[in-house]
Amino acid sequence: MLRSLSLALSIVASLVGCSTPGAFFGSVDGPAFVAHPSADASHATVYLYRPRSQWADEELEAPGIFLNNELIGSLPSNGYLAFEFETGSYKLEMRRPLAGSFWTLFADGPMDFTRIASFMLEARAGSVYYLRYDELNPPPKSEHPAGEGDGPLQLVAADLGAAEIGATHQVQEPMQFAASGYRKRVQRSFWEGVGRALDKIGI
Repeated sequence: MLRSLSLALSIVASLVGCSTPGAFFGSVDGPAFVAHPSADASHATVYLYRPRSQWADEELEAPGIFLNNELIGSLPSNGYLAFEFETGSYKLEMRRPLAGSFWTLFADGPMDFTRIASFMLEARAGSVYYLRYDELNPPPKSEHPAGEGDGPLQLVAADLGAAEIGATHQVQEPMQFAASGYRKRVQRSFWEGVGRALDKIGI
């Protein structure tokens, strides 16, 4: 019985998702922003950043970024995330945690109460995109394409994005995703690079 209960709790935990403490418990201690070079010309680079604000600094739990209903990172105050996407369409969502969980079990249903914003990103190889997340201070209308975003999550012009993201700090290591929406493991990319190098020298 205990084994069944443990299994059930594990399944529920995987369905609701776990949150990350907000800036109230400490500021982002990752390195300051540096441009992330794309692995190759077949990927787009996507930056998601959050300008610092008093509201964000007082959060107990940081909002999470989801790709196809899968948590791929959290975004506390003054933080940024870097992703690489293959050419394709990606459904990105920001969710507000509640009591330590995102409750994705209810995603896309009538009881989906944690979703803040939903946005379809059309990623093109070689392009760089800046997604700005700010609940209180929207970007100037001249700084983002009409309709490119949802609520506090907005796709902004490169000039604004590059200027603002410079003050932020890295939340986690960059991640790479295939057009299917699944994460591409760094180890695989590494060994592919080794293989290409060996091919060049005839081994």
